[in-house]
Amino acid sequence: MMVVAIAIACAAATGCSTADPEPSKSDDGVLGIEETVATHPPLPESEREIGLTDLGDGRIRAVGIIQYRASEGASWCIVNGTPGEEPPQDAEVIVVIENMADLDAACSTSGALVYAEGVMPEDDGTLPGPPMTAEFVARAD
Repeated sequence: MMVVAIAIACAAATGCSTADPEPSKSDDGVLGIEETVATHPPLPESEREIGLTDLGDGRIRAVGIIQYRASEGASWCIVNGTPGEEPPQDAEVIVVIENMADLDAACSTSGALVYAEGVMPEDDGTLPGPPMTAEFVARAD
């Protein structure tokens, strides 16, 4: 009986319960059970003009059609084109998303109208268009 009382007292002191445990954060800041993915809303129709927009503070928004170009360094590009149609492989490149592998690729459906926001580092000429380090790439429609 004394052992049971001690066990209950220890459990109460440490906050243990028989309920489902809360998701715990590991030392590296990653959630253990469920992770949330940031989503970005579609752009208003008035802001869906294909091209680049200066957002201030060195940030740029690129709007266009997403296209994967395996023949040009395995690059994800935002190119000029018509939404809903696959652009030709020689379509004008608006930006190359240089960090696409680090982003959520849920929007990477070739031919989709997308927008990306981020910064444009110095262009060293090795990519098929101007590079962009994007904070995100999301469907615009």
